[in-house]
Amino acid sequence: MLPTPFLTNMQQLTDEPVWARLEAWDRIRSEFLGLDPDPSDRTGKGFRHS
Repeated sequence: MLPTPFLTNMQQLTDEPVWARLEAWDRIRSEFLGLDPDPSDRTGKGFRHS
């Protein structure tokens, strides 16, 4: 399971996304797919419903 910008290590919702948590995903994309980080990965709104 990869870290998500919307949950803490204790699986609690964050107030604001922590985009640095996508680092593992970015490395996997680069190493195995030869792709740069995708800016659309950083456009999510999270799990909160209004």
